[in-house]
Amino acid sequence: MREIRVRHTVAIVVALLAVVRSSPGVAEETGSRPLKALSVDELMQVEVTSVGKKAQHLAEAAAAVYVITQEDIRRSGATTLVEALRLVPGVHVGRMSADDWAVGIRGFSSRLSRSMLVLIDGRSVYTPLFAGVYWQVQDTLLEDVDRIEVIRGPGGTLWGANAVTGVVNIITKSAADTHGQLVVGGGGSEERAFGGARQGGVVGDDLHYRVYGKAFDRDGAFSRNTRDFDGWHMGQGGFRTDWTPPSGPDHVTLQGDYYDGAAGERAVRTTIDPPSIGVSIRDVDLSGGNVLGRWEHAFAGGSGAALQLYYDRTNRRDVNFLEDRDTFDLDFQHRVPLGVHEFIWGLGYRVSSGRAETIPSLVLAPSRRTNHLVSGFLQDEVVLLDDRLHLIAGSKLEWNDYSGVEVQPNVRALVIPAPGHVVWAAISRAVRTPSRVEQDLEADTLTDPSTRTFARLIGDGRFKSEKVLAYELGYRVQPQRDLSFDIATFYNAYQDLLSAELGTPFAEPAPSGTRTIIPVTLRNRLRGDVYGIELAVEATPTEWCRLSASYAYLEVELSPDPGSRDVIAHSEEGASPHNQVVLRSLLDLPYHLELDTTLRYVDNVPAQSVGDYVNADLRLGWHATPNLEISLVGQNLLEGHHAEFGSQGGVPLEIQRGVYGKAVWRW
Repeated sequence: MREIRVRHTVAIVVALLAVVRSSPGVAEETGSRPLKALSVDELMQVEVTSVGKKAQHLAEAAAAVYVITQEDIRRSGATTLVEALRLVPGVHVGRMSADDWAVGIRGFSSRLSRSMLVLIDGRSVYTPLFAGVYWQVQDTLLEDVDRIEVIRGPGGTLWGANAVTGVVNIITKSAADTHGQLVVGGGGSEERAFGGARQGGVVGDDLHYRVYGKAFDRDGAFSRNTRDFDGWHMGQGGFRTDWTPPSGPDHVTLQGDYYDGAAGERAVRTTIDPPSIGVSIRDVDLSGGNVLGRWEHAFAGGSGAALQLYYDRTNRRDVNFLEDRDTFDLDFQHRVPLGVHEFIWGLGYRVSSGRAETIPSLVLAPSRRTNHLVSGFLQDEVVLLDDRLHLIAGSKLEWNDYSGVEVQPNVRALVIPAPGHVVWAAISRAVRTPSRVEQDLEADTLTDPSTRTFARLIGDGRFKSEKVLAYELGYRVQPQRDLSFDIATFYNAYQDLLSAELGTPFAEPAPSGTRTIIPVTLRNRLRGDVYGIELAVEATPTEWCRLSASYAYLEVELSPDPGSRDVIAHSEEGASPHNQVVLRSLLDLPYHLELDTTLRYVDNVPAQSVGDYVNADLRLGWHATPNLEISLVGQNLLEGHHAEFGSQGGVPLEIQRGVYGKAVWRW
């Protein structure tokens, strides 16, 4: 069966290879840059759109924003979008297995990253079932990614609920920048086999297009207690078109993706009658697709409007549950400059309908639920003192089915006291709204077979939104063209955080005899203080060398409300490392060689019984011809295997040292 699915996942790539072979040659990618590391000055001038929903230079953004460029992705050796996030200061990425990650921004690392918002080309991939992101299915051809913008800190005013700790916005290249053909392939010890192909071109003078396909097969993680069970294989294909008619100031984008594959999983299953605990190991079937359309129009006088509509379909067949979900999202925004003011306002509507089926000991009632979200926002930016002072204020207003109306305001200021110096500060309020699990869940776990005792986790509809009031202060300085420093500090005051309240045991009659139930109810009886500092340094001492370093310190202090009987505060408090360090060196060597090194230190994660570790990735690249790039990548080279976060189905898994080779051919 597994072999059949592997053959199915590579079918997309085979089809794309046929397209490439039969298509006439067109110009090489118009968006490709000289194959060298970007200078510090170029990095500071990179345009970002996630901070203010408009294009602005990175150096002038009033937020803790970090940009992972296409060059960073290529030279890091990362094979997934989530692995590239390791480069960002203040972001913790802990790999749990071959196909699962725990990710957190400024704390609260978890498998589903429930407090951060992730978007791909403006399409939210946040699921309302478990509140979070399934990283396994967030993918695209990495060579088509233009950049990943990461905002550390709340982004609720512009992006809405669940952008509490940060926003990750993955932005792919315009089809106009991917003309030509591309084939990529490789394999190794952990990345057993992978390949992809892309064809791009233009129809007429103004309709640009690309189609792509990719597939991979990855080995399972190391386990001391059981056999390899978490191997992972997936196939994905998609398209994008960009049309800019010559007769008017419009731009229209239409794009879509489809994926299909499976990821191995081990899960503990409780049987109610008779009471027992079993272990199930099998592949989780994953499939889905999306279509997105976006129209942008530039008006006279510098104003502009954008209308976006997307449909997203996901199918997940997990060990203990299955879910099919359909999501429709409509978003409109309008930017209006008026003198020293620039107003941005927008309206949005989302409807998401999911059907879930579960085993008897895991109940989601009702089995189908449709969620509605209505939103609007307004933000004003005032530019004063000859462009040296920017004041930004605005708020998002949302209504959802679970918690009703939510208000998420923010006030920001940016000061440019001298050329090359930027100081910014912000106060923001953001919320994480309830999910289906916190409203509809009833899950039983057998804790003592001899006494027929069960722990019952209950979401009874009384959970309300988690809230944060965040204070931020940052400073960027570029003392010379080849050197920059970025410092961000923050203090976040949380209220109404998720708690698991231990109740009074009671006897429950059952066909097989009376059983004892220990209720654990989901409530909002935790509060907390989270604070820290993030430092980043970039330097290009020569044209052939780029160096970077980052350090992040984090402190998470949680406490229960008076009278609370919470049992999870410790696990939340200790889920993220106190200290993280990343050192990078990108060297352009003679004979068209590249040598890229990444050294990482991650402090211990006590709640997951994971010790601190130091590891290194190494990449040797060779541009054999202007169109052919060959690379050899070593990952996690300093240890044979090491734990990074938690376990799967009660079994601790460790990430292994890996080596793979890769070839990219463009023409």
